[in-house]
Amino acid sequence: MIPIYLEMKAFGPYAGTEIVDFRRLKDHKLFLIYGPTGSGKTTILDAICYALYGSTSGDVRTGAYMRSEYATPEEPTSVSFRFAIGRKYYRVYRSPEQQIAKKRGDGLKKASAQAALYETDADGGDEKLIAPKNVTAAVEGLLGFKADQFRQVVLLPQGDFRKLLLANSGERQQIMQTLFHTQQYAKLQALAKERHDELESRHEQVARDREQCLLNLGIDDEEKLPEREQEFRNQEASVSEKWHKAEGERSARQKEFQAAQALEAHWKLWEQKRQEAADLDGQAGVFQDKRNKIDVLRKAEVLAEPCRHLDELEREGKAAAKAADKANEAAQQAAADLKAAKEKMEKLSKQEGAYKSAGEEQVRLTGLKDKADSYYDHCLLVKKLNGEAAFSEQEWTKARARKETEKAALEKAREALSTLADKALLAEQVKQQCQALTDHVSREKEAAALSLQKEDSLKQWQHLQSALEKAAQRARDERVAYESVRAAFLQGQAAILAADLADGTPCPVCGATNHPMPAVPIDDLPTRDDVERRQKAAEKSEQERQQLEVDTKAAETAYKALEGQYDRLRQQYPQRASLEDLEAQLKSALKQQTDLKKVLSEGDRLRKDAADAEAKLRQWEGREEAARKAMEDAKTKAVKAGETQAHLEAELPEAYRDPKALSRRLAELTQHLKDYEEALQKSRDHLVSCERQGAQRQEEARSLTQQVLTLRSRFKQDYNDLGQRVLAAGFASVRACRDMQPSVKDIPVLEGEVRQYETKLQQVRGQLEQEKAAIDGKSRPDVPALEKILTEAEKTSRDLAEEKGRLSATFSQWQQEKKKLLALGKDEADLVEAYKTVGAVYDLIAGKQTGINFERYVLGALLDDVLAAANERLQAMSRQRYSLQRSQSWDDKRVKQIGLDIEVYDNYTGYARPANTLSGGETFLSSLALALGLADVVQAYSGGIHLDAIFIDEGFGTLDSETLDYALKTLASLRSGGRLVGIISHVPELKERIDARLAIHKTDRGSTSSFEFS
Repeated sequence: MIPIYLEMKAFGPYAGTEIVDFRRLKDHKLFLIYGPTGSGKTTILDAICYALYGSTSGDVRTGAYMRSEYATPEEPTSVSFRFAIGRKYYRVYRSPEQQIAKKRGDGLKKASAQAALYETDADGGDEKLIAPKNVTAAVEGLLGFKADQFRQVVLLPQGDFRKLLLANSGERQQIMQTLFHTQQYAKLQALAKERHDELESRHEQVARDREQCLLNLGIDDEEKLPEREQEFRNQEASVSEKWHKAEGERSARQKEFQAAQALEAHWKLWEQKRQEAADLDGQAGVFQDKRNKIDVLRKAEVLAEPCRHLDELEREGKAAAKAADKANEAAQQAAADLKAAKEKMEKLSKQEGAYKSAGEEQVRLTGLKDKADSYYDHCLLVKKLNGEAAFSEQEWTKARARKETEKAALEKAREALSTLADKALLAEQVKQQCQALTDHVSREKEAAALSLQKEDSLKQWQHLQSALEKAAQRARDERVAYESVRAAFLQGQAAILAADLADGTPCPVCGATNHPMPAVPIDDLPTRDDVERRQKAAEKSEQERQQLEVDTKAAETAYKALEGQYDRLRQQYPQRASLEDLEAQLKSALKQQTDLKKVLSEGDRLRKDAADAEAKLRQWEGREEAARKAMEDAKTKAVKAGETQAHLEAELPEAYRDPKALSRRLAELTQHLKDYEEALQKSRDHLVSCERQGAQRQEEARSLTQQVLTLRSRFKQDYNDLGQRVLAAGFASVRACRDMQPSVKDIPVLEGEVRQYETKLQQVRGQLEQEKAAIDGKSRPDVPALEKILTEAEKTSRDLAEEKGRLSATFSQWQQEKKKLLALGKDEADLVEAYKTVGAVYDLIAGKQTGINFERYVLGALLDDVLAAANERLQAMSRQRYSLQRSQSWDDKRVKQIGLDIEVYDNYTGYARPANTLSGGETFLSSLALALGLADVVQAYSGGIHLDAIFIDEGFGTLDSETLDYALKTLASLRSGGRLVGIISHVPELKERIDARLAIHKTDRGSTSSFEFS
């Protein structure tokens, strides 16, 4: 990525529109960003990072908190950044959620966050929107890494610069996974584990299933299957034979029981029919009475028609008498009704005068109706207008009070804003004080760390000196012991040779024939093994002494180097206060800074409060004037309506000033007149009706009385004729014959009962003879005893059948389990064979032996390349003293995240140590070298990632002049590869050494920037 053009609006300390045109650098690939503390140097990097990812360079502030405190409400905050990747050009735009001035009216409104990504031409024109949403994801796809990785290899923020160097294996793995896209190796590892776990799980399941099968089969070994199967077959044959015998016995007992049941049925039926015959014989008298009754009813049936005729005449006579009585009563009631109607007519005639008076009053009140309505409307209007006047007066009073309240709030907000400017100046002073104290604390911590390292190094040196003295003495002692044993061994060998010497015989050593002093044998002669053992001990002691001498010299060099480094630090930065005092001062200053930030953060709110208070003041002033006008208008209208009301009130009687009362009276009069007229007409009609009905009722009563007399005469004549016939038929009287008539209809029922009785008696006697023949000569069987015998036989057969079925089902299930066991054995063999290959591959990929999995192994190789690239620059910057290497201390392989730890090898001491033991300057150089090396390797391995620029925020203040020179030479060498290098620093020496500079100018109304070239 190559930055081209950065435009910031109301962003950070930049109040207006600030443009940084990187094209002005032209061939200057190394440039410096400098300016006073708090002027906005880091904000340049914040703007780039925010435009790309929506977060700032240090990831501690969101875009919403980057809005400039100097900006006006009309100026929205936004960032536009143009950049190039290869031969393609892009522009990304972002604005945070913020409060800005309304386009119409007063006050502020909330503007939502916006973001968009465009593809452009080389000049920034011909824009094509490629990501209206999910801009961050689109940028990550273009650049090849996320915000955290961007801050590790491109934009190195203040305070986070050393993270990559000091990260542990797990943190460093996350960084490198994204940069080198090694997730595919993790996926391969996961796939291998999935296949491994699947086979392992299946094998365990098959083993469990085989154990369960053996348990279900009742054996503990597959070889016992034939024996167990033969046992099942023998049991099945034995039970089958027993069941056949029991089934034959059950069949015989069943036939015997069925024959006994049939004979017992004949015995029971014979007893039943014998009892039925006896019961029927006992009913013979009853049915003879029924035969006699049938004869009497036959005679009454002959006289049925005369009896019915007589009954009809009797019913007609009674009905006619009843009707005549009702007609006489109706005639009497009609006469009474006629009398009452005449009396009511006389009463209504007397009320005619009151009727005429009511009509006259109705006419008079109707003339007052319109005036009463008008009077009532004016009463309501006066009341309404008086209410409106009172309400308007209340609103006017309320608006006047709110106006004074908002005026006081506006004055208070303006006073707070005036005080805020003083707080902003104090906050800047406190910020500079915090920066200075932070630097002091950092240097004191560095000095304290160097002091501890120096003390540890001195102790190590002294310890090695003591060990060296002891090792030297031990080496001398071992050498003396070796020489003594060797001399004794040689003397012993000479004595052995001398034992065979004789005068005149040449010596095998020197050839002399004269032997004046032959060697004398000694006691405890050492062997050659003793000599060699002593020689090895002496050589080992000497080697230990030499190694300790080297270690002591290295420890002395390391101590003197640390002592010199400590002295230089103290010479450059003398101790002015203790670390505790400085930390206390820093804590106090930071607290003051936090308090001031809280106060200053109220700036937007105070400005909004002032704007809102001013808008509300204008609003309540308008509402006060409107309420005053409404009050005066309502009072004027109320006076006019009151005058009209008084005029109407004088013209209306007091009782009828209420329209409702007048309407009620008119309604009463109207209803009264209507009721009188209706009653008069109704009374006239009723009188005519009563006269007509009275004559009609008299005629009906006379006619019905004559009809009753005629029917009585006919009934008497017919009754006498029937009496003679009844006596002749044998009845005692006409009444006795007439009483029998209702029972005539029972003749068919009685005859049927008699026939049914005779038939039933004949059937029962026949069945009794038949059953007697069936049991004749046979004894009655004991059915319960035979049933018990049959039940026992059936139970025996059923139990054996169930046992046979259970045994057959068990054997069938056993055979299924047998097939399953054989199949599981084959599956287990196949799984074991497959597991041999998969398990070996998984153990290799998962790093079971080494503790380093496949992805970590690949990342380790990549880290070696990164460290090799980093060491090319670190050795140059540290004058060949330091180099970075991977730590090999993996003694505890239970720790999952190993293999990516970094340590620093010190060529002065010959030892490697953790990176966190480096001083501040050494840490900066190592971090810088590592970042540059990582950028080189990432670009080399990842074809889609272009690392054409790097920005470094601070860190150079920890370097001495000579080391700074080496660091700048290293950064300058990057220009040969076309990479743009931007440095943010307070170090004055850099301003003199770097030709291209972006100067940040701080004013009381915000900051501005400009490029400088020398």
